[in-house]
Parts: sequence; C-alpha cells; structure tokens
Amino acid sequence: FAVNMNVGMGYNQYETDGYSNRTNIYTDSSNQLKINSNSISKTLRPNFRFNLDYDLNKRNTVNFVAQYNQNEFDNSGFNRYKNINRFDSISKLSERTVATDGYNRNPSLNFTYTHKGKTAGEQLRVIGSYNIGWNKNVRNFFQEFLNADDTPTGIDSTQKQSNDTRNNGYSVVVAYAKILKNNKTSFSTGAAYYRSNSHILLTTEFLKKPENSFQKVDLLSNDFEFHQDVLNARFSIKHIFKPGFSISAGAAVEQTNILFELYRDGKNVYSRFYNLLPFANFNRSWENKTNLTFAYRRTIRRPGIGELNPAIDYGDPYNLRYGNPDLLPSQAHNFDVVFGQTKTKGFANIGLGYNIVEDIISQIRTLQPDGKTVVTWDNVSGRQEYEVSSWGGLTISKKIRSNISASYIYNQYSTFDKQIRKYRDGGSFTSNFSCNYLPDDKWTLTG
Repeated sequence: FAVNMNVGMGYNQYETDGYSNRTNIYTDSSNQLKINSNSISKTLRPNFRFNLDYDLNKRNTVNFVAQYNQNEFDNSGFNRYKNINRFDSISKLSERTVATDGYNRNPSLNFTYTHKGKTAGEQLRVIGSYNIGWNKNVRNFFQEFLNADDTPTGIDSTQKQSNDTRNNGYSVVVAYAKILKNNKTSFSTGAAYYRSNSHILLTTEFLKKPENSFQKVDLLSNDFEFHQDVLNARFSIKHIFKPGFSISAGAAVEQTNILFELYRDGKNVYSRFYNLLPFANFNRSWENKTNLTFAYRRTIRRPGIGELNPAIDYGDPYNLRYGNPDLLPSQAHNFDVVFGQTKTKGFANIGLGYNIVEDIISQIRTLQPDGKTVVTWDNVSGRQEYEVSSWGGLTISKKIRSNISASYIYNQYSTFDKQIRKYRDGGSFTSNFSCNYLPDDKWTLTG
C-alpha cells in the first residue's frame, strides 16, 4: 500500500513585441496593413496530485489518481493598425488595446484495476476516468481611430467579449492480453468508450453612448453545446519466429459521433463516421545489436472543438475567425523503415517514411473586399509526405552523454490544392542537440 501526494505552484510573466506587414493586391489597386503590437501576460498555476497504489494480492492491484490544475491569467496587449494605399500614404490609422483575464480549473479522477492471470503474460486491465472543467475568459477591447498625423478623429469603439465554458468527460477502457501455450504467439484485445461534453456561452457587448451602458450583440454572441462519443474495439496478434525475429499485426474499428446543439440558431448539427485503422510491424534484430523495422499503420486525426466551433472570434478586427462544424477527420497511411545499431559507447538510427494524408484539416484564409480576411477551417484534398530522419546518442564518459537528432520532411500537394488553394510543395528541416553532465551523484546539468 503506497500513497503519494504532490502540491505545487507556478508563476509566469511574459512580455512580447511583434509586427506584421501584409499587402492586399486587387485588380486595380493594392494596400498595405502594418501592425505593431506588444503585450504582457501573467499566469498563476497551482496544482495538486494524489496517487494511491494497493496490491490486493499477488494477482490483483488497484491504482487511484486524483489531480487538480488551475490557471489564473491576466493579459494586456496593444496594437497599432496602419493602412497604406498605393500612393504610399496613410489611408486608415487606429490603435487597439485588449485586456484579458480569466481562469481554467480542471479536476480529474482516474482508476485502474489490473488482474494478472495464472499463466505468464496473461493480464486484464480496466481503466476508468472522469474529468470536469470550468473556463472563464473575459476580453475588453478599446479601439480609437486617428488621423494621419496621430490626432484623434473623435471616433472610438469599446466592446467586451465573455467566454464561459463548462466541460466534462469520462472514459472506460478494457484491455486483455495473453500468451498462447507455444510461448511464441500472443494476442491482445480490448474496447473503449470516450465521452466529452462542452457548453460554451459567448456573450458580446458594445458600449452604447451617450447612455454609457453595455448592449448585447446577438449576432456576435453564441450559446451551444458540443458532444462527442468515440467507441473503439481493437485486436492484435504477435508471433515470434525465433529470438530477434517477430511480426505483429492488428486493427482497430472506431465509431465517432459529433453533435452541436446551437441554441442561438435553433438547430442541431450531427455527424457520424466510422474508421478502420489497421497496422502491421516486422521486427528483426541480430546478435551484433543491429535492428531493422518495417511498419505500416493507418492513423486518424479528429478535428478539435476549436476547429469545429462556429462562434466568431473577432479579437483581431482585420482577421475574423470561426470554426467549421462540418469538418471530416483526417486519415493517413504511414509507411516507415527504421535501421539502427547499438554499441558500447552509443547508438544510431536512421528512418525513412512515406505518408499519404487524406482530408487534411487546414486553415483557409479569404480576403474580403474591405481588406479584412476571414479565417476558417476546411478539409483540403490531401498531400504526400516524404521523410528522412536520424537520431543517436554518444556516451563520452561516465559523466558526459550527448544526443543528436535531425529530420527532413517534404510535402507534395495535389494539383487541385496547388491550383485552387494556391498551396506550394516544400520541405522543412528540424534538428536537436542535447548534452547531460553528471559531476557527482547530487548534481545533473543539461544543455
């Protein structure tokens, strides 16, 4: 029987400065939007974790975890917007101050029961979890319009946007694994159910003059609930032909249900989709500690509530944002080959990958006639990804160790995306180096 408890507190303060220059090109003219910004963000993050482990007997154990995380924040930002016409003179000038404060509070519970069978390798595990959350976000905006010489025009705007979110979720996972009598074949199976619920209440108000009172704007406010169910069943089998040579394969079947209850619009948006996610692995290793792996898997990326949320975010008046509740999940075929070798003083691996990504969830930006842009989400047709990566580690001495990695991925889009969406093929390179130094048993230095 063991009990663990941790309590902590964190505080952060960030100060940022930035700028953005954008040119809008029209048939007969063009203009420039130059934005200068700076902000200060402060956060306070208390947290708590309670963990209990209890061995009922040699075959049955239980684990219980209770956690609580909280985030209190207070942010302020300043933006200066400047429109420059084709004659290189200022056509519009304004300043906008945004103050944001709020909190996130998220308690959660997790329970795990594990049963070990009489035969080696047999195990049954049941996992249950529950979480709730309260999120409050209040943003106050003040925008003042100026003449080209920085003098006030007398026109200004004050508005407030309050986002109150309540969410909860729970899940049940059952997993079973067993080794057959030949001691070379094993299988695992299981089922899971995940449920998440969110209620978002968005209220937008403008300061009405000369009454000096806030008036609610229904078109920029929203009230809706979001529900998602995921049902999952899976089965896999692994066979060891001889030491260092094995093959495993399996599949998962999923059903996802999504429901939006849009109270403001008086309608519901419902979607359901099914997914088959197979996988297979070939593993070979030799006595000289060289290993080779071939792997295939089909993966899924479901859209999040931020990408589905149809409520309009007008925090930046020149870039309005909202989600798309009709988004489909993005699925991918992933093929990988990994070759590696381990020596006394270190290890090295190299991997090659090829991915076919379908129904990519991507931001779509549309320029409006007044120079503003609308940003939302949509499924674009797809892309092919080519990857090469390498990672390794070196033990220089008993006290000094280092790791290094590098990867390159090249994205190739469909003809439709390149002609209609104006996407371009291109690649990205990422590298990382780290080093650990242990001068004695009390100190560790990491760089």
